[in-house]
Amino acid sequence: MAPMESPTLRQRIDEFVRYRQEFLSGDEKGESQIFLDRLFQAFGHSGVVEAGATLEHRLKKKDDKGTSFADLLWPGRCLIEMKKSGVDLLQHYRQAFDYWVRAVPDRPRYVILCNFDEFWIYDFNVQLDEPMDRIPIGKLSQKWDALAFLLPHEQKPSFGNDLVEVTREAAAQVTSVFRTLRERSIDRAQAQRFVLQSVMAMFAQDIGLLPGHIFSQAVEDSIEGSSSYDLIFGLFREMNSKGMTPAGRFKGTPYFNGGLFADISGFDLERDELIRLHKACQTDWSAVRPEIFGTLFETSMDLGERHAYGAHFTSQADIALVVGPTIVDPWRAKIDSASTIADFDRLLGELSDFTVLDPACGSGNFLYVAYREIRRLERDIHQKIAERRRSGPKDQGTISFIHTANFHGIDNNEFAVEIAKVTMMLAKKLSSVELHDDQQVLPLENLDSSIIAADALFAEWPKADVIVGNPPYMGRRRMPEELSPEYCQRLADRYPNVKGVSDFVTYWFPLAHDHLEDGGRAGFVATNSIRDNQSRIASLDYVVDHGGHIFDAVSSKPWSGDAAVHVSIVNWSKAIEVTPKILWLNNGDLRLTTDYISSSLSSEVDARNAKPLACNRRPATCFQGQTPGISSGYLIDRIRRREILSREPSSAQFIHPFLGGRELLHDVAIDRWVVDVPDADFIQLQTSNPRLAAHLTKNVLPERERLLEAEQEKNRKGALGNPKFRPESQHRLFMNRWWQLWRRRTEMVDSISNLPRYLATSRHMTENRSAIFAFVDPRVHPGDAMTVFALDDEFSFGVLSSSVHTAWLRARCSHIKSDPRYTSTTVWDSFPWPQSASTQQAVAVSEIGAEILQMREEFLGRGVSLAKQYNTLKVPGRNKIRDLHEKLDGAVISAYGFNKDDDLVAQLLALNLDLDASSAARRGPGGSSYGLVKVTDFCISPPIG
Repeated sequence: MAPMESPTLRQRIDEFVRYRQEFLSGDEKGESQIFLDRLFQAFGHSGVVEAGATLEHRLKKKDDKGTSFADLLWPGRCLIEMKKSGVDLLQHYRQAFDYWVRAVPDRPRYVILCNFDEFWIYDFNVQLDEPMDRIPIGKLSQKWDALAFLLPHEQKPSFGNDLVEVTREAAAQVTSVFRTLRERSIDRAQAQRFVLQSVMAMFAQDIGLLPGHIFSQAVEDSIEGSSSYDLIFGLFREMNSKGMTPAGRFKGTPYFNGGLFADISGFDLERDELIRLHKACQTDWSAVRPEIFGTLFETSMDLGERHAYGAHFTSQADIALVVGPTIVDPWRAKIDSASTIADFDRLLGELSDFTVLDPACGSGNFLYVAYREIRRLERDIHQKIAERRRSGPKDQGTISFIHTANFHGIDNNEFAVEIAKVTMMLAKKLSSVELHDDQQVLPLENLDSSIIAADALFAEWPKADVIVGNPPYMGRRRMPEELSPEYCQRLADRYPNVKGVSDFVTYWFPLAHDHLEDGGRAGFVATNSIRDNQSRIASLDYVVDHGGHIFDAVSSKPWSGDAAVHVSIVNWSKAIEVTPKILWLNNGDLRLTTDYISSSLSSEVDARNAKPLACNRRPATCFQGQTPGISSGYLIDRIRRREILSREPSSAQFIHPFLGGRELLHDVAIDRWVVDVPDADFIQLQTSNPRLAAHLTKNVLPERERLLEAEQEKNRKGALGNPKFRPESQHRLFMNRWWQLWRRRTEMVDSISNLPRYLATSRHMTENRSAIFAFVDPRVHPGDAMTVFALDDEFSFGVLSSSVHTAWLRARCSHIKSDPRYTSTTVWDSFPWPQSASTQQAVAVSEIGAEILQMREEFLGRGVSLAKQYNTLKVPGRNKIRDLHEKLDGAVISAYGFNKDDDLVAQLLALNLDLDASSAARRGPGGSSYGLVKVTDFCISPPIG
């Protein structure tokens, strides 16, 4: 359903278009930001910044050596990359895709390429090569709904170029033809072959390989009563005849060859079958995506046309996470390092010999994407050569020497192999159309020797520079039932090192690694069980133990092909190091640069590399408690407090309940007070509160004077014979305010005094018990053995009390002996808070936090200290505290969007580094950005009386 429009919106967009036409020339450097700000105003915002987007958003480069700048990033919504007017946007989609991949943790749903005159809108999760829509600026007010995600209240966009949906429809239509043929007992292989021949014919007529709509006309005439055997199969015979058909009904039909039309077993089609085929002809087959059509079609063969609508496939974005690191990135590096025409000519020769193998190719999706990417690399090299030519036409046509026969595939499904051949045949023509080059497409290359039907686990593999793919997954316990006990015995005999409960997918890893030459690369999408136990031993352990180096990996993420399966994506090299190494965590949404990726797809994380985050430091939220300095003078007991107040009640304003870290954990009541005088002039205190002034003069001043004398004596001795000696002066300077606490922490006192309660924890923990957080009444002053947070909401309590924060604390804290110590500069300043949690997720954390606080309050009321409550966690058995904290951990991990199976510290470090490198606005500590306030009143209160 399209979003509702309003006349005001259309008027604003018309004004934006007029402004661009009248006042902007389309200069990328000078006018992009003006253009973008006006665009946001047209869609109802005050401007880019007011909407929450960032101009010139910083992104780490692929090699982490330097910074790229995206023209605009609106976290969660869109990334916009501007080019100057007149530029061909097709040449820049790869840059936009790379920016989108690296825009973590702010990766948006949509990407826009714009040259001031046209908007190309991408959803890379759906389709990679083609934009979801192309909107000329002159049509923007009519087609604004394609950009509906730019509205202040985001709405679902309506796209005019959703090729995945077109492809699903085409697969379903063709499947219906196949099923009617099978229902009347046409041989399965014959029906499959006919349908594939029809698919090629429909593609061919819509992409200009056949004259006019010659296939559609043959179908229409057959419906009217002509013989389908003569017309449709007659066309197929002409497509398999050498040369150009010279005359007759099929005049102008070229020779296709390619093996697809070598076997033409004709039969008459019934009227219902012809009508279904005619409906399929109405699809614009030039818009059908061959790389997914095959999978949708293949998987619907047995399950029916409905399955084609719902079937999943490995998305191009996931395939790109293999093809990019294994093929595109190393070739780009070679192109970037070349400088002369001779260098580029040499690279063209190497590229034409480059070979790719998918040993479980299915319908050819990986091979298709790899071919298209290599053709684009070839185009880039030709452009580099053209830029360096000093004479001659620079726009002369180029000839491609990339052969589809260099792309090898193996699969044990014979029909899938035939689809893969057709997919690669179409890839050649579609690449030629995209790149506008002189590619001889017909006759089609015969790929019978390149893509073969065989069992890859027992067949010989062809030589290849790179091996990619998505080998089949199957749990060990299902293998006898699915593959037969006899086949499993053959596997055991052939591969004795694959033992235990290893997944079926693990067999491909050692085979691929052993087949690579030194310097080769491989990349697989596999079930995430390869990270664990026997599956890891048989797969990734083997790779690493035999000279393999994992250099780019997604630890775990939902598979685009089946939402019920989580996969790992692993790219590795043989006998050569590749740097930097990138580990993708949190379902691929966090990027961590590391020196090493283990076979468990984890990193030896060094959290020391974390950066302090500005959003945690300003405004200041975390403090150390007060340091009296001379405890005997400033800290008083109940008796001494009553004595002072009985004679001088006004001194109550300077005497506060005092709580230390040990008391927070082990006591259930406060029994100490601190004398805290903020006055900067002693005469004020002596005038207004003479008895309190006398107490400090008697119990503090003598010790201050003694410390001053010791400092002076030390300075005197140090200056003897040492002209460079620098005297100490802290005690001398402090004598100007000797009646005050040594470290009063005025900023902390001011921050907590404005709150109904504050959060605190003991700075000192034990190896066996981590930090315990509690709310404290602001009338209670914390001692320096406490870390204090100016936060009063349960969301904050929940995050800090969770295993997420505990993991960071343990990784970043300092230690006294072996005991951890909470420090603001290392733990707090660098701790990244959830950035994209929904209000619902934040409320869930708050509600569980409130449950924990209520339960603890009940036990404190029964005289059970916090330490005793949490010490019960060391004892096995049912425990309500444990249950609630496990529930809390799940809610906090969900709020972060983290993967619970990935290392928490690694995910936090990746988030920290991304936040530090990014220029977008950040969510800092606390629940205020979610509109959350405290929902309970639980806190440690001052004693009565």
